[in-house]
Amino acid sequence: MTFEDLRSEVHETYMKYYVAGFKGNDVSLIDKMVQYPIAYIKNGSVTMCDSYPIDPKSLKEEKGWDHSVDWKFEVTAANNIEAHAVASAVRCRADGSKIESVHGFYAFTKTDDGWKMYAVADATF
Repeated sequence: MTFEDLRSEVHETYMKYYVAGFKGNDVSLIDKMVQYPIAYIKNGSVTMCDSYPIDPKSLKEEKGWDHSVDWKFEVTAANNIEAHAVASAVRCRADGSKIESVHGFYAFTKTDDGWKMYAVADATF
């Protein structure tokens, strides 16, 4: 497969994770897209988790997060076994005011069931 083919596959996987899973608060769908344990990298430490470490519904409620703008996603590296990607966005309230900017790193591995996320890191500012 070419890099473009691999990038397209990983992009499709991420879109399913983000749009249907994360935005839709569907943790059961997210679980199907993760290879556990997943490494969660946050605040200078790594935690191995047997369940997805971010609860989208709670995150939205805690922050008052309604939608995101300036969303970007890029697969930065990919081969037939693994892929790395980065995403960024600005989280906003319903009135459009900014809550924070967020940047994420994702590592995926290719399995018999397709691409699965095995590491995630996020930083907000």
